[in-house]
Amino acid sequence: MCDLRRPAAGGMMDLAYVCEWEKWSKSTHCPSVPLACAWSCRNLIAFTMDLRSDDQDLTRMIHILDTEHPWDLHSIPSEHREAITCLEWDQSGSRLLSADADGQIKCWSMADHLANSWESSVGSLVEGDPIVALSWLHNGVKLALHVEKSGASSFGEKFSRVKFSPSLTLFGGKPMEGWIAVTVSGLVTVSLLKPSGQVLTSTESLCRLRVSLCHPGWS
Repeated sequence: MCDLRRPAAGGMMDLAYVCEWEKWSKSTHCPSVPLACAWSCRNLIAFTMDLRSDDQDLTRMIHILDTEHPWDLHSIPSEHREAITCLEWDQSGSRLLSADADGQIKCWSMADHLANSWESSVGSLVEGDPIVALSWLHNGVKLALHVEKSGASSFGEKFSRVKFSPSLTLFGGKPMEGWIAVTVSGLVTVSLLKPSGQVLTSTESLCRLRVSLCHPGWS
């Protein structure tokens, strides 16, 4: 069940609507460990849940929920072999990164700009090393909200662009697209998306000595 509340007078919250989904069987649907969840600027929520087959095999699922239409839940078989540890939306809210406990990272994008249609054609891998932190490279676009003008009717009065340098740039200052990830053993991996669709990945260690660790829930 999901309920949405909106601010009301006196600091109270009014109930806008209540949405109830069909109850899933505990024998086939089970919370993923660890649970990963991310909220995009398009008000799309991505979260994980595992689907168990009759043979007790787990399918790592990613669910996409539009908060404006929460009764429509779209589920994606992620094809991750191990537990999904991170989810991260890009600045546009149209692409999603998922990473798992085996070091695999997938980049999901909307097909035909549809929130209920997703495909993954690129990704990267740090084999056998669980990903514990994940982020898109910043594109240099950053907006600041002027709280004192929050009631203004003009969008331009409420927000202003803040000078912010992209994480990496091409010749001419165009920001590069890609992501950065950190593994449990201290590896930092940067993956760059070339215009051709090819992914270039470089990996460095945060320290001279690394220890391979495994979270008890990552199995």
